[in-house]
Amino acid sequence: MRALFIVGPTACGKSALAIECARRADSEIISCDSMQIYRHMDIGTAKTSDRQTCGIPVHMTDIVEPDAEYSAYEYADEALRVAREVWNRGKLPIFAGGTGLYAHSTIFPLTFGAQKDERVRASLEQELSERGAEEMWRELARLDPEDAAKIHPNNTKRLLRALEIVRTGNFKPKGESLTPRFAVKMIYLRPPRDKLRRAIDDRVEAMFDAGLEREVKDLIGKRGLGFSMQSMQAIGYREFAPYLAGDISLAQLKENIKLDTRRYAKRQETWFGRYKFAIEVDPFALSLGELADIALSDDGYYNGEQNAEHR
Repeated sequence: MRALFIVGPTACGKSALAIECARRADSEIISCDSMQIYRHMDIGTAKTSDRQTCGIPVHMTDIVEPDAEYSAYEYADEALRVAREVWNRGKLPIFAGGTGLYAHSTIFPLTFGAQKDERVRASLEQELSERGAEEMWRELARLDPEDAAKIHPNNTKRLLRALEIVRTGNFKPKGESLTPRFAVKMIYLRPPRDKLRRAIDDRVEAMFDAGLEREVKDLIGKRGLGFSMQSMQAIGYREFAPYLAGDISLAQLKENIKLDTRRYAKRQETWFGRYKFAIEVDPFALSLGELADIALSDDGYYNGEQNAEHR
């Protein structure tokens, strides 16, 4: 099987390129976004509308309720099944999204955390009650700052799972040679930082114009969600907690979302910059057609013939 991955930081044009590639190749898109999996969370996750996709099938969106928890393992299993079905229909699976762990766990078999250590987990839960989430998050930040940057201290399930992994040492060392499950071509959209910042700011403003505040209030008021839930820890949602409590203004809320999004974009760049086989392009320097030409060409597929990551 072959698969195309279109990755990069938020607001860099991944969805538009995926739609153009799918249109040209008569193919289907598989979302690679950890927040677009949730139903009823559309504006803050920047889901593409039916009007934008023009009938192109988009998989792995709206698959769970927002009060559910969902792991990279679950995503990889389902996404691989969908990708093989698309391939068996004679079409190229086109993954698009910025969740690095989702992309990685789909391309490469995950070798850490497959089995939970119940003894360690029980000990961690006891520590959590005694030490508190903030102190335990600081421990994770010392042991694995890259992982800690992706986890909010209030998301205690993910926090304890990450600590369990690093404490037991049951994970593949960074930089180790990895063999992909299938031939993969990765287009890494990486615009200049100043242009990306403007694109992020524009996107946040557009989300509010589209009704983001109403969406968040409906999730809390009508669906009974709380900000401690995994889904509500997403950027664009979690920042509403102090605003709805009356502690900050609307203007400050917007600035907080923009700032958190820019920080997240930096972490995304760090993640996708690790892959030697990724084809890095500036999406703001080329037309959509030129980008699609690069993405759909037959060259650039990686089969594991060299180390996958920079050491």
